[in-house]
Amino acid sequence: MNQDPAAIVAALASWLAERWPRKRSIELVDVRPPIQGFSNETWLLDLLWEEEGVRERIPLVLRLQPADIALFPHYDLSIQYRCMARLAGSDVPVPRLLGEAGVLSDEASPLGRPFYLMERMPGRAPTENPLYHLDGWLHALPVERRRAVWLNGVEMMARVNRLDVAVLGLDFLDTPTTGESPLDRQLRSLRDFLAWAESLAEPYPLLRAALAWLEANRPQGGPVGLCWGDAKLGNCLFDEDDDRCTGVLDWESAHLGNPVDDLGWWLMLDRSLCDGYGYPRLEGLPSRDETIAHWERHSGLKADNLAYYELFCAFKFALIMARIGCLFMDRGFVAREQRMDLNNGGSSILRILAAEQGLPFVQGGEAC
Repeated sequence: MNQDPAAIVAALASWLAERWPRKRSIELVDVRPPIQGFSNETWLLDLLWEEEGVRERIPLVLRLQPADIALFPHYDLSIQYRCMARLAGSDVPVPRLLGEAGVLSDEASPLGRPFYLMERMPGRAPTENPLYHLDGWLHALPVERRRAVWLNGVEMMARVNRLDVAVLGLDFLDTPTTGESPLDRQLRSLRDFLAWAESLAEPYPLLRAALAWLEANRPQGGPVGLCWGDAKLGNCLFDEDDDRCTGVLDWESAHLGNPVDDLGWWLMLDRSLCDGYGYPRLEGLPSRDETIAHWERHSGLKADNLAYYELFCAFKFALIMARIGCLFMDRGFVAREQRMDLNNGGSSILRILAAEQGLPFVQGGEAC
């Protein structure tokens, strides 16, 4: 349940004053209600403070641990915080962190839940509501600039994937288990996620069949590196003038695995936002083949087993969308008759990809 903005402002102002004793005249202004998200609660606000006569205004993002049953069966706010802390100063630009309570430390949170503060980075992200294939600033750009935005985002994803995990201290993103690869652990975790989602709703035959196929056909070996986990245009910030990628957002799904996972998610998610809803793809965006070649060139990796990872990502996305659909229906955002847990861009792209690959668990685009 969302907290009262006045209570959040008062509690945070006191917390900041204790944490930053040299700052004076601390104010929190332009507090905006939580962005509609289900994995965590996100507030936007601006911080005003003064030091040695200099007044500063800093745009902030406040992220809190979810209070209720939400998108995932388990949620660890520390993953994104620790990732951004480790990536600070690397060639992957991430938000500056301004502190946390209850995320890494045992400090009692003045908000009653773990939270952290980070600076809001400059730049603009392509929209998914409305879909960037149909409207928004990316849609309004000339064709050649749309192409530049896309390729700059792919290049930034490749930067993430080539980072040295050991040097940056990112080993915490995976807990090795005897006889299992990172992919094995991800599949096991997804089976648990599916069982939990079904326990709150109903059996999902398409998702069960897709997961069974993924488990039976998992590729062996392959490189292990940093996977962003939610690699997409909408999590990249771009400069309004020269279309450079100026920021990389949303690290809650970061993990160690085959970096082709990120490329598969990028390609799958883009298709879900057009093919998944029956809309044409935005003119000027590079093709699948050109995207793969650009990623390979900048990551130094080969996109082996990409078709598998695209389907793997489509399954993950369809499972997430099933949960989001249930939450939307439970909270009255959509009518139950719409069955958003079954009818969404995730389930659509899963059927499309499975049919294109001629897989046995779809027939005419439907689950067998």
